[in-house]
Amino acid sequence: MKVKEWFKALLAGMAIGVSSAIPGVSGGTIAVILKVYEKIIWSISNVFKQFKKAIIYLLPVLLGVVIALIPTMILMDKALEGLLFGVVCLFAGFIVGSIPGIIDEVKGEPINRANIAAVIVALVIALGLGIASVLVKADVSALLVAPEWWVYLVLIPVGVVASIALVVPGISGSMLLLLLGFYKPLINTTIDTAKECLAGNWTNFGQVILILLCFAAGVVVGFFLISKLMNYLLTKFRQMTFYAIIGFVIGSTIALFVNYEIYEYYKIWANGAYVYVPMYVEIIIGVVLLIIGFIASYLLVRYKRKIDSQNIQDNQNNA
Repeated sequence: MKVKEWFKALLAGMAIGVSSAIPGVSGGTIAVILKVYEKIIWSISNVFKQFKKAIIYLLPVLLGVVIALIPTMILMDKALEGLLFGVVCLFAGFIVGSIPGIIDEVKGEPINRANIAAVIVALVIALGLGIASVLVKADVSALLVAPEWWVYLVLIPVGVVASIALVVPGISGSMLLLLLGFYKPLINTTIDTAKECLAGNWTNFGQVILILLCFAAGVVVGFFLISKLMNYLLTKFRQMTFYAIIGFVIGSTIALFVNYEIYEYYKIWANGAYVYVPMYVEIIIGVVLLIIGFIASYLLVRYKRKIDSQNIQDNQNNA
């Protein structure tokens, strides 16, 4: 892999890591937007068949995810307190602006009933996850304070569920963790323990490391299993799969504004309170950020279209 390609893969991984930490935003969606999704899925699915080629590509991507994920989780912990609506608007704008680029993947293909059904079903599932997170209101904070042995085992399938978002565009891993009640508890436990360690108190360090290892083990297992499934779908049913991806992306964009975290935020506004800025100020900030995100994302789509068009023309001239 060339140095330029290595850094592109690293930056793509960082973008996926950032998105994975934000409720409602899908790491898989960002991978599709950046045009690295199919390559990542192929690499994961063929890691044992073509180990060297797959690992060379996956290493910078995974490194980028790790580099970006933890700092973003810490920043999101603060943003969730008082600027959640503004952050959500920025990412909503970014996703909406990128949708034309995703539609390009099926441009010119016939739209039949199966494809329409795929869009509708995927949209309903993605939006349903957001609504369900509001209705369920699950919270398992107390379980992670002094975990029983079975809690560690539960964290493995929780990690498997969270890994869906890394592979399936339009499904947010943080949204799934919100639905299960593990999102903020995992973040808060990790951050609180890190602060304790910095202060010289290492009492809970081993416990938190075990919690994170069990969760990570589930993510890794799910990552490979679901990647295999997605590779099969992209190989056998590519057109319908991309229509479903479009549905997931649209549904998850709406779900950005309909989920447990932002619902609690709306309740703060309803009580006339705020953390950093008044409601009307943040709404204005949110609208501005949404427009900025949309324009930035759409300009990237147009730039990508221009590059693709030039590549096609060059190939025709060389033929």
